[in-house]
Amino acid sequence: MTQPGAAAAHVPSESTAANQAGRAEHAGRIVDHLFTHGGATRAELAGATGMGRTAIAGLVTRMIAAGVLIDPETGAEHQRSSRLRLAIADRLLLTAGVAADDAVATLAELDGTEVARYEEPVAVADDDPRPVSAAPLDALAVVVDRAIAQAERDGRRIGETTLLVQGAVVGEPALALGDGTLGPEPLDVVAALRARSERLAGLEPDLITAPTLRTAAAARAASDGAEHRDEVVLHISGDAQVSAAIVVRGEPFSGAHGLAGTFGHLPIVPNGVKCECGQRGCLATVAAPGVVLAKAELRDFELTYGRRAAITELTERISVSEDRAKWAWLDAALWIGRALQVVVPTIDPDVVVVSGWWAPLAGDIDASFRDNRPTLGNGALDAIPRVVAGGSVDGLGLAGARRQARDALRSSLVSAVA
Repeated sequence: MTQPGAAAAHVPSESTAANQAGRAEHAGRIVDHLFTHGGATRAELAGATGMGRTAIAGLVTRMIAAGVLIDPETGAEHQRSSRLRLAIADRLLLTAGVAADDAVATLAELDGTEVARYEEPVAVADDDPRPVSAAPLDALAVVVDRAIAQAERDGRRIGETTLLVQGAVVGEPALALGDGTLGPEPLDVVAALRARSERLAGLEPDLITAPTLRTAAAARAASDGAEHRDEVVLHISGDAQVSAAIVVRGEPFSGAHGLAGTFGHLPIVPNGVKCECGQRGCLATVAAPGVVLAKAELRDFELTYGRRAAITELTERISVSEDRAKWAWLDAALWIGRALQVVVPTIDPDVVVVSGWWAPLAGDIDASFRDNRPTLGNGALDAIPRVVAGGSVDGLGLAGARRQARDALRSSLVSAVA
């Protein structure tokens, strides 16, 4: 039986907690440097992290004992020149998802450098009897298998696998919800992919962390977020579907149930048409890419050449003020602006980043948003928040997802030391 007060004996003192926090911070600096540079001597780590050589020596010894670092040289006489590296330095990041017409899988080094990419068209015939999610999942399994096979041929191991979805990520285990490609109902994407890919199922025991499901919106926000690290950001886009992400000083905010940023399903149109989610008047019913393409009379073009080509054609027609395309877009921009009028006062972001094919048209969204702004404070709110165009053209946010995966790996390594 546990003695009274035994639990309290294991509560770390303030000094112990401070030491652990300091050790974690310093270990994080070492891991960050090695993620980028691959290897470093103890002297190089001292210079890069600002730590003293004695402190570096002690922490490095602890990190080697924890299995976080590897020292290829043994013996004190080699310590000054030996180049330390992370124990997972040879691992690759596998990132995959479905964007527009294709399933995509990439392999990347820990520093984010892409080393291989595989794409597979997602073909769904009108008379296809399979559930809506089957075709994209089948294509996704194909590219994931190819990526894993490539790593095996190269004699490399995969450390982390990220699967990106266009909808929200909710629950435990994580489920995709409201995905324009995989369907509106909750779907266990990891389990569905595991059932289709023997290679993924066989790979899982060797992963550092279990396969992770992330939202493409948050990944795209991470891609565009380097210059907004200290700000509250609302990131919106409309490539695969109308989506958004909230990032608070570099950290994605998903809310209590994973539903924060479900921008496309704000019921913004009074007495609007019924959305596939069951609500009426969702923003998606007036601003989703398929809706805008149909209003611009580009539906046949999309069926012939695919979604990606159709959006490119749409933006070109808008740029030359072709009537149908221009008015289809301006109607969508009107409702996007009105949705922002609801969301912006709710979360009060520093900046709204407009990404994807909406980015060059951010001025239209900004104009719609500011058309009904408060006039309080003698116009003091006129410029709040900034609305800027994002630079990312990556519909899945692959680069941002790799950054998020690396952050997760960093946390697991640091926690092993602290």
